[in-house]
Parts: sequence; structure tokens; C-alpha cells
Amino acid sequence: MIPAVLGVLALSLAVSSCDIKTDEESKTEKRDFSYAGKKLSIRATNSSVRLKVGSSDEKVHVERTLKGKAGDSGNSEWSLDGSTLTLRTDCNGISLSCEASYTVFVPKSAAVALESTAGPVSAQGLAQPLNLHVKNASAQVANVSGKLGMTVTGGNASATDITSQEFSATTSNGRVKATFGAAPRTVTASAGNGNVNVTLPKGGEEYRVTTKATNGQAHSSVPNSKGSDRKIELTSQNGSVRVDRAE
Repeated sequence: MIPAVLGVLALSLAVSSCDIKTDEESKTEKRDFSYAGKKLSIRATNSSVRLKVGSSDEKVHVERTLKGKAGDSGNSEWSLDGSTLTLRTDCNGISLSCEASYTVFVPKSAAVALESTAGPVSAQGLAQPLNLHVKNASAQVANVSGKLGMTVTGGNASATDITSQEFSATTSNGRVKATFGAAPRTVTASAGNGNVNVTLPKGGEEYRVTTKATNGQAHSSVPNSKGSDRKIELTSQNGSVRVDRAE
């Protein structure tokens, strides 16, 4: 009886293993969506998203790479409905490989509002207004010059070499780090559990500076000029805050 039982068990395991996607095969695709609006909303789920500078041909160009079970029929979606671009990946069952990454080339004339859940977000070189809401992942931007807002839950918010005149960033469990390539008009950054670090460019610009760390250290090497129309306001509940000029 024992050999028979073992045989049934082995067969059962073999059948169950057929439902597990173990390969690392990937496929890359490209698609163009016609779009002539002034504001593009992006909704992303379980996918990494990169935003890059697009063209002026009234189209949204998207490239994606799907790995493993993400490439199976019905598991991933990319679609444009009105002004909302949906990028979604859902792999049901047991899967050892299910990854989706999207690169979106945004029309130069369109402001961008992105909401992402469970996928990292990055943006580079955009000049239009950009508003990012990211849950359970981090957000990173570089060389952005338009009005910039970042709200991150469960990850870090990072902005490098930006020239935005208006910048705001909020994290609940993660740090905020921003470096500026040009003097901003308004900087507002706060963290629930994390540090806040801002580096301003060299120069003689004056700022109204407010730093507050409820359970941490607050430091500013930039003088507080109460009459200035440039404002820096940094706060952290459980972490340190710091603002300096670039050396």
C-alpha cells in the first residue's frame, strides 16, 4: 500500500506544480494612444512606472515589459479612457514570476497626475506640472522643472537636481530628500516616520525657513529671513530635518 500512496502523492504534486509559473520569460511591447488633452491621469497597480519626456504629436507612447505570469492573457492591462491611462497587472494563483514595468512618454503639453499602488515610480526631465501619489513603494524624480508634488505612503520620496519653483512632498513611513538646481520659491516637506533633507543651490537668495522635528533634531545652515518671499518649511514627527546650501 505504501508504494501506491507514494505514487498518488507524487502524481498530486506533479499536477499541482503545473499551476506554478516558474519561467523568467519576458516580452516587450510598444503602443501609441492618441491624446490631445491638457492633463493626463495615470492609474497604475502592481507595476513599476517610469515617466519620460514625450513628443508634441498628441500621442502617449507606452513601452512595457512583462515577465513570467504577467504576460499571460488577461493578467495585464494598458488602456486609455478619456484622459485616464490605466496600467494594471494582477497574477492570480501561485506564481514565482510576475513582473510588469511601463515606460510612459508623456506629451510635452500635458500636466501629469499619477496614482500608483504597489509599484515604484520614477520621472525624469519633465517640464510640466507633476503630481505623484504612491502607495507601498517609493518615488524618485530627477531634472524636473514644473510644479512638483509627491505624496508617498510606505516608501521614500526623492527629488534630484530639480528646478521646480514649487515643491511639496509628504511621506508617512519613509524619508524625503530633495536637491535643487535652481532657487525655489516654495518648499514644503514633511515626514511621519523619517528624515527630511533639503539642499538648496549656491547663491545669495534669502528664504523664510521653518524646521520642526517633534522627535528628532532640526537644523538649518540657511539663515531665516522673515521678509523673504521664498519659503522653506520642513517638519518630521519621528525623524530629523535639515536644510543646507550646496557646497
